[in-house]
Amino acid sequence: MTETAQSGVDSRGAAIAASAAGGAATGALACAVCCILPFALPAAALAVTGSALAWLASIYEGSIIVAVVLVAAAWIWVARQSLRTRKRPAAATVLMMLTASAMLAVAYFWPTIAPFAVAALTAR
Repeated sequence: MTETAQSGVDSRGAAIAASAAGGAATGALACAVCCILPFALPAAALAVTGSALAWLASIYEGSIIVAVVLVAAAWIWVARQSLRTRKRPAAATVLMMLTASAMLAVAYFWPTIAPFAVAALTAR
């Protein structure tokens, strides 16, 4: 074989080897994602949720004050709109406001409720 023909074969062989290596790496990655992801994803989700809950617990007092102000402002807005238009608010609006108020009450009293909720969930 001539020098030019030899280098053509070498570069073609290198391209085939590189293609095979890339295919094998892609296959290994696909297998790893397929097999490992179902085990790693719940752990990652729990870690993110736990850190978010810890952050929310650290800002509890400030967030409760903001929530009380926002819910009160929303109730005032609904009442003002109702008086201005001389119409009753929509049932969906009242239901959402009652739900927001109930959730706010649970959040406000959560430090008192939490020990009982944890005891009820852990008792078997």
